Parts: sequence; C-alpha cells; structure tokens
Amino acid sequence: MGTSNLVIVLLIALISCLSVTSGSSILFLAPFNGPSHWLMLKQIIRELASRGHEITCITGIKFGEKLPNYNEVFIDPPYPMWDKFPLAAIYNTKGYTSDFNNLFLYWRLGLDNSQYGLESENVQRFLNRDDLHFDLVVSEQFFQESWLMFAHKYNAPIVTISTYGYSDFFDRAMGLLTPWSSVPHMLLDYDDGMNFSQRIYNCIISSLDYIIREFDYLPKQNALAKQYFADLERQRGPLPSVQALQKNISLILVNSHPMLAKPRPSITGLVNVAGVHIPPPKSLPSELQRFMDEAKHGVIYFSLGAYMQSSEMPLEKRNTILKVFSKLKQRVIWKFESEKIGTIPSNILIQKWAPQSDVLAHKNVILFISHGGQFGTFEAMHHGVPTLFMPFFGDQHRNANRAIRSGFAMKHLFQDITEESFGALIEEMVDNKKYLETARAISTLFRDRQNHPMNETMFWIEYVLRHRGAAHLKSKAVNLSIAQYLLLDIIGALVFGLLVTIFIMKSCCCKKGRAKKLKNQ
Repeated sequence: MGTSNLVIVLLIALISCLSVTSGSSILFLAPFNGPSHWLMLKQIIRELASRGHEITCITGIKFGEKLPNYNEVFIDPPYPMWDKFPLAAIYNTKGYTSDFNNLFLYWRLGLDNSQYGLESENVQRFLNRDDLHFDLVVSEQFFQESWLMFAHKYNAPIVTISTYGYSDFFDRAMGLLTPWSSVPHMLLDYDDGMNFSQRIYNCIISSLDYIIREFDYLPKQNALAKQYFADLERQRGPLPSVQALQKNISLILVNSHPMLAKPRPSITGLVNVAGVHIPPPKSLPSELQRFMDEAKHGVIYFSLGAYMQSSEMPLEKRNTILKVFSKLKQRVIWKFESEKIGTIPSNILIQKWAPQSDVLAHKNVILFISHGGQFGTFEAMHHGVPTLFMPFFGDQHRNANRAIRSGFAMKHLFQDITEESFGALIEEMVDNKKYLETARAISTLFRDRQNHPMNETMFWIEYVLRHRGAAHLKSKAVNLSIAQYLLLDIIGALVFGLLVTIFIMKSCCCKKGRAKKLKNQ
C-alpha cells in the first residue's frame, strides 16, 4: 500500500471514530433533585453538550441557563424532599447517626423517588413516545435501579454516575466481589486496616445490606420497572430484571478519591472522578470579593449545603452560632437563605447563595464550617482548607471522621453546640497551624493526577459510545454465582472426591484385612 493510500485509510478511520461520538444522542437520567448532586451532573452535561452531543435530560431541577443541544423533560412538580424529610426533624434529632438508620434511609428514598419520577406526567408522556433514538443512556447511580429499564427501551449501552462514592454492589455489577476484610461498608468511616471488632461489624452491616438489597429492595425496584414499562413489555415481550440490567452497565463513574476513601480492589469499568464538579476558580461578585480581600485576619466560610438550610435551624442554636461569630476577629461568610436573621455584626456577611468552590479558592479562607457533604468535602480538599464538620445524616458522619483521621478536620454535632464548645473548636482550628499545613498537603495529593477528572469522565463516556457499550471490557465474572466466584463448587468437588477416595481406600483396606484374616484361619 502506497503512502498516499495509507493516509487516506487513516483519515477515514479517524473520521469514522469521530462520527460515532461527535453529535451522539444521549439520554441523561437525573430524577433525584438533590442540589449538590445536580451540581456534579450539570457540569458533566455542560461538557457533553459543548462537545457536540445532543442531550435529553429527565430531571427534577431545571438547568437554569440556555445550553445548546440540550432538551429537558422536567419532573413537575419535583420530588418534595423537604416534605418527606423535614429539616426540623433532622435538626432536632440524633437519629441519623445510626448506620442502620442511614442504610434504610437510602432504600426508602430510592424507592420513593424512583416511583415519583416514573409516574410524573411529563415522564409518562416521554415514555409513551416511540419516535426517539438514543446512542447512550447516562444515569445517576443513586438508588433508582428501575430507571435502568430506559437503556433496555432504547437498546442503548448505559453509563452510571455515583455522586456519593462507592457501594459494594458496584463491584458486583462489574464482576468483582468486595473483600470485606479490608474494604469497609460505604457508611463506615473505617480505613483499610480494620481491627477484629471492626471487621466483625463490617461483615454484619455488609451482609445485611446484601441480603435486604437482593431479596427485598431490588424486587421492589423490579416491580416498579414492570409497572411503568408495561407498554414496553406488551410490545417486546418479557422485560429483563433490574438485577440483569445492573450487570449490563458498561461503566460506573465514581465520585471518590483514595485520599478520603482508602484504596480498594478495582476492575475495569469503575473509574474515580472525584473533583469533576470543580471548575477553575472564577471572579467573585464585587461585594463578596471586597469583603474577603479586606479580611486581615482571614475568612471563615459557613455553609450547611443546599438541603440543610441554615435559615431553618432552631432559633436558640442560630443565636448561639451568631454570638460566637460576632466575637471573632476573623470575617465570616454565612450562607443563610433568609433575610430574617436579626442584627448582623460587621464581621459577618450573610449570603443567600455563594459560589462555594470559588469562595474556598480565595487565599484568605482559613476555615470551612460544613455539614460534611461529599462535594463540599472534596472542594475543601482540592483548595486546601481546614474543615470543622457539623454532620447530620447519610455519608456526612463518615466523611467527617475520615477527614479527622487525615488530620485537616474536627467535628461538632449540631445538637451539642454551646457558645463555649463551638467557640473553642473554632479557636483551636484557626490558631493551630497544623490543620492548615495538613490541608495544604492534602490539596497537593488531591490534585496530583494523570488526567483532570473531567477529561477522564469525557474519555470514558465517549469510549463507551465509540465501542457501542465496550462489551470487551466487561468481565464474564459478572455472571458467576458467589459459590463459583469463590471456587466453593471446585473446593466442594475436591473435598467430595477426597472423601470418596478415602472411603474407597478404607473399604479396600478392610477387604484386604478380612481376606488376610480368613486366609490365616
């Protein structure tokens, strides 16, 4: 083949590859309207659209800005989270400190939110259309397994995005069994060096998670899928189970980093992308910029996230916190969602909303007071900011305890806040420079990667597109039973064979012994 012909062949191959990914049609599933989760998903949607992909998104949160190549199927009204899980109940209880309570919270939320989205009028109208085609389905991996049926409806590969980190069933979906001896359950703050009692507890909660998930939770998700995709079953015949659909996931992008979640065995198809939601710092609004620039003694940023709104906290605790802040020489930015807070000391700036990552990137920020969500924790690690955690539920206690063990954080439960205790912890973290030094060191480790997490995310999503699901990357171990995976069937066969051999040999020896005895008689 001549040089010119070779060049033509290579150009055709390149154009062919580009045509598979550029301008692909992607269905994006984001039914859970958690604002922090949406922050990560929104960044990925924006990047996909900028690369020429046509995005159709089923979501409970509007994108909020004009975006080319983007269509929205809005779950209207959105899932009523604040009605289902009232803030007053969370602020006034310690009930969500229990690992088991948090585990059941995820299942309850998953089933309720999945059904709510599927029965939405707009989603039902979308489901009934037969004129749509999608090259890929991308879905948040947040306890909404019935939604995997969209991939079956459109005969498309599926990529999922875990906004909260790892669960053991991710491993099973990719063909790997989680070693409970060294990998703690997602809710536990243990590291990979568990002692005997920790391993016992880890086995108990991990086993409970596995059993209830497989024999109660997933069958309920399967029933939801059969109910809301009934027309698809009438058209094509029996639907696959959600258990089978999980095994067909091509790729899981995981919001995790070994600095917070210790290293664990992995397999192709599980990709860490922590920090994908963190863009380069942008200019701050002028008032905020000036307030921070002029802070001679540093800035403390206080936010309880988008869900745990500070404006809803009990008045007594709010006044206690405000009194502590008023005595500080540092300036304080408090994300507070209402103007009804009373007299504000001059060193405090109230913001209904703040660009959190951009605030934490400012050189004068010396402390972040946070509820301990995954996203804010990673932002603090990325920007090297010491953190005082005030956890409430879910993974927040785990994130706080791991950060404390890493050396850049402390923790104070909201229920235990007093003027003396809260003030003392702030003073310790501001005055003791070891927290800032450790946070800076962790920032270096967090940022030190071969690829930026957004580039990593785009590569793998488009890889799955280019290779029509990338089935060649999927381990056949995903189809093995636990007995087969652990070689229990082979061990059983060997033990059985050994016992049979011993029995035969013993029988032979007995027969020879009896024969010899008869001969001697």
